[in-house]
Amino acid sequence: MTTSDYNAFRVSGAGGGTGIVSTARGRGAIASASAQASALAIRILEDGGNAFDAAFATAFALAVCHPQAGNLGGGGYLLFKARGASPQVINYREQAPAGARRQDFLLPDGSPDPDRTAFGPTSVCVPGTVKAFFALQERHGRLRAADLLTTVARLADEGAVLTQYEADCLNRLAPRLAVSPESRRIYVRPEPFAAGDVLPNPRLARTLETLAREGEAAFYRGRIAEAIVADLAANGGFITAEDLAGYELREVEPIALDLDGRRVWTVPPEGGGAMLLEILAILDRPATRDNPRGTSAWHHHLAQACKMAFVDRMDYLGDIPLGDNATYRDLLTRDRTGRLFGFIDPDRDTPTDVLAERMRGMGAGPARDLGTDTTHFAIIDAEGNAVSNSYTMNLRYGSKWSVEGAGFLLNGSMDSFSFVPGQVNYFGVRGSEPNLFAPGKRPASNMAPVLVTRGDDVQMVLGTPGGPTIPTTLADVLLATLIHGTPPADAITAGRLHHQGWPDVLSHEPGFDRPDLLAALAAMGYPVKDKHETIADVHGVFRDGDTLLAVSDHRREGHALAMP
Repeated sequence: MTTSDYNAFRVSGAGGGTGIVSTARGRGAIASASAQASALAIRILEDGGNAFDAAFATAFALAVCHPQAGNLGGGGYLLFKARGASPQVINYREQAPAGARRQDFLLPDGSPDPDRTAFGPTSVCVPGTVKAFFALQERHGRLRAADLLTTVARLADEGAVLTQYEADCLNRLAPRLAVSPESRRIYVRPEPFAAGDVLPNPRLARTLETLAREGEAAFYRGRIAEAIVADLAANGGFITAEDLAGYELREVEPIALDLDGRRVWTVPPEGGGAMLLEILAILDRPATRDNPRGTSAWHHHLAQACKMAFVDRMDYLGDIPLGDNATYRDLLTRDRTGRLFGFIDPDRDTPTDVLAERMRGMGAGPARDLGTDTTHFAIIDAEGNAVSNSYTMNLRYGSKWSVEGAGFLLNGSMDSFSFVPGQVNYFGVRGSEPNLFAPGKRPASNMAPVLVTRGDDVQMVLGTPGGPTIPTTLADVLLATLIHGTPPADAITAGRLHHQGWPDVLSHEPGFDRPDLLAALAAMGYPVKDKHETIADVHGVFRDGDTLLAVSDHRREGHALAMP
């Protein structure tokens, strides 16, 4: 299977907005993909809620206002810090149903079938979002969860105001959404959507009201669970009542790297944070500081480090025990990352296969034939509490299947597993053995929500969607801001490049405005290619003196807001 088999799921060239990031300054701030969700979060902060209350409401509001990724039916990673406490992680990634089997997803020739792994009821894994945000708000919030959900339900009744980006996505994917009767009622119209159109979802409002009255138990054991199971069972899905009732959050320790007097925190595997930290660790060298950001030398060194991080991920990234994994054990050590930096030819691109061979010579794992849609929001309140959340449906609108009568979409995260080592998924990332599908397993992810601290103070909260572009984009932004002092808005606005090792191509966004840079990199030996879609969508809150600066990317028309 090639990535061309996924063309029916793509929205090429979507996004872009005005080309100007959204910024806001104040005592408490949020950056998210939705103006309405951000406004709700600020209202909650102004009404006496804290960052955890605002995060709870934002997570549910994005299911209304940004349904291609905001969700009740997906999963992700919460990285958060209460004032005076250490950062914590809640892993609420989706989980494969117990009754699903690998052969259920293969074509007669033995290759994965994207119409079963990425589309419709068969592609749905057990979701974790609802359980995670109820747990966060119950432990750390101030306001009543029922009141917050009632407010979000009113928003669902009133409707989301579509951006051009959201309208483009709905129009492009209408044929897929129309297969689900519930999705067709909500997301498909006879005439194309346009920016400014209002998209009400009264059935989702009733679901939110049920959650307000009955709590998360309604989703995992009660009437919402019954609706999920009945609808999927009638249409070929695998999730059972036992799968939902048995779903558990995983509370894990974050991983961290010290960089220029600050500590960068993120999530461990099966999340993508280790890839991000490895890129940073490789490039934490004097030569990186000597290369001005934006030069061909800067992008060359970043691309080479990204290639090596993608080589290493093949040995450890998955829902597997890592205690005896030699690659992961030494991943961020100064000695190992220094040796990897030494593999970078300062003047030429080194092919990924050559880098992989050299890395195996260091005692890395065995040779391998290496063969989404997510959103992020960031919140810091006036007290210094912080939430960095990345969650996903996998591809845009997940499985495209909405629960009959309940108004919410379900994930298509089965496609995040490897079914055949070496076979590529939607993102062109080759399958690996650690991420091979198994019942009850959680798929590997590139999601890497970030907190940056200095002492007890949170300095930055940021993240992005984008599949394999997540760690590469965040590395670029963090190196720019932490090492070179680039203003966050400038770092997020700049045109983006991306390299993920295989295919061995340096990709750029459509309309990339630095032809001189592309020519210089091509002269260094890089095959350079237009990606035909924007790269990532960064949302972050940054401490700037005595105030907070929220920055939302223009690429998906995000919106930053702050309390005065």
